[in-house]
Amino acid sequence: MRKSLFILLVFLYSISFATVLVYGILDEPKALNVWVDYGPHAITWSKYVFSHKYRSLYRFAHVSLDFVPDLAASLPKVHHEGTYTVYEITLRNGLKWSDGSAITAEDVVFTLNSAAKLVKNHGLGGNWHVMVDPEFFERAEAASQNVVRIYFKKTGVLRVEYGTLMAPIIQKKYWERYVNRVLSGKEKIDYLYSIDAVENPDPASGPFTIVKWEKGAFIELKAVENYFDKGYTELHYENGAIVLKGPGGYFWRSKKESGDVKLKVVMGPFVDGIIYRVYADKASAVHALITGEIDMILSPHGLQEGDLEEISTAGGITVISSPGANLRYLGFNLRRYPMNLKSMRRAMLYIIDMDYIASRVLKGQIVLTDSIIPPTNAFWNNPNVKLLDHSLSHVQRMKRAVEILEEAGFRWKVKPKFSGNEIVRKGEGLIGPDGKPLKEIKLIAPTESYDPVRASIALYIEKWANEIGIPVKAYYMDFKAILGKVWDEKDFDMYILGWGASITPDHLISYFKSDSEFNPTGYSNPRYDDLCERLMSSDILNARAYAYEMQQVLAEDLPLIPLYTPVITEAFRNYLHFPYLKTFSGLQSVYGLPAFVKKEVGK
Repeated sequence: MRKSLFILLVFLYSISFATVLVYGILDEPKALNVWVDYGPHAITWSKYVFSHKYRSLYRFAHVSLDFVPDLAASLPKVHHEGTYTVYEITLRNGLKWSDGSAITAEDVVFTLNSAAKLVKNHGLGGNWHVMVDPEFFERAEAASQNVVRIYFKKTGVLRVEYGTLMAPIIQKKYWERYVNRVLSGKEKIDYLYSIDAVENPDPASGPFTIVKWEKGAFIELKAVENYFDKGYTELHYENGAIVLKGPGGYFWRSKKESGDVKLKVVMGPFVDGIIYRVYADKASAVHALITGEIDMILSPHGLQEGDLEEISTAGGITVISSPGANLRYLGFNLRRYPMNLKSMRRAMLYIIDMDYIASRVLKGQIVLTDSIIPPTNAFWNNPNVKLLDHSLSHVQRMKRAVEILEEAGFRWKVKPKFSGNEIVRKGEGLIGPDGKPLKEIKLIAPTESYDPVRASIALYIEKWANEIGIPVKAYYMDFKAILGKVWDEKDFDMYILGWGASITPDHLISYFKSDSEFNPTGYSNPRYDDLCERLMSSDILNARAYAYEMQQVLAEDLPLIPLYTPVITEAFRNYLHFPYLKTFSGLQSVYGLPAFVKKEVGK
């Protein structure tokens, strides 16, 4: 019944719009509100839907990931006024909101100053705290209708160029009345989170607006009519030069171009709307792709071998693979015994034989990593981080785990026994250094329908831990339920989750700085906090050196264990034509390129 209803909706929608993109997603945002989706509930599923609505002063270039202008006309002019470093930015001509009004410096100033006050005085968190970090951002001022001056107390590439200058810009006219109620003290921050920006939509600077959300079923977007930047073109040349050309004669180059054009990306939109169809599990989404109900599946998990076998029997579908940059990890609650003992965390490191899983169970589907930053993110990954000797056999690893526990004062009622390359007696009744038997250690993980890989790994961890007497029990939960347990309630022993691809290593700060609201494990290390401060305040080359050191510290302290990064295998109908197919962590990392893809059914 629900499927039939959806097909009818697509049919009715198609009557009004000539071409509709239909993506399948496996979950949905917690809200469709800019303060929430860039704030305390920023998750991958929000990004897929929300990333096409707002633009920023600067962005990452396609594929190469260079820092380039977006709403800005050129790179900032930087000067000093007293103790402040001032970034002067000129906006491009002809910028318009979806309601037809001009995007001006006042919108930029309102966005940044409002966010800064909400962060500092009213508890606005998430990515907003990164984008207008009170330790860095001071204020923004409008020098004219299209010139903004942004004042910083101190600078650093992660907080300025990749932070403030990449913040989504929102319309002052729409949001001012709501923001002022919070700033004046009449309302709490939750009031701002509650604003329904779907039924009462705020104008978009991007090429799509959100027009309907049927929770649990679909989200509908409509292309902005006569979009001001349709035809905007990004050109990449053989010598590394990037040239941007826009309507009205806009032109910018990173340097003098030479050689052939290697990549050309033209902005649309080339469709009249988008529907994001929400599926309860991947099997349903794969079936929908095969039957043509959707055009593409968007998932940070990619597709697994079983999915591909089913897809291979169908025609008209393209399958591509890209090196992933998303990290899957086992996290510990350092606020809770015995996970607060490094010896227990190190023992868990040795029993989790990811080499076995990668070579025997998930061959070709995952890439192992010893670092918090996967090797696919080559600029930031520290290749010298080694968690353990990967040449050890499984039993050698188990023996080492037992030794680590014994050295820390653990003992057993029945100690595990090894003979040659076998475990001939399982451990039972593990007793902690405090002389008390260990209670059940709960490991929460996503369900098999959400991610069969992580669900399978949770079972292996339970099995291997139990073999040497560590009383681990795997429990499976809905993805959002895990988020609630880990981030909101802090009620867990261990959990398996992951984070989405990040070009810059912001998660080194947000996940592990002791005072960060995104620090799920409760990790606290003064040395590491100091490195966080240095990383935030550095230029890109020094930031890389600090990131290297931070990865080493985390490998020693083990607040979490990196498990793997998935190979991202994606599938879409052959009638979709993308400007490129290979990029950082696959097409899902650029949200399926809805503003750039062409859908040519029947041509």
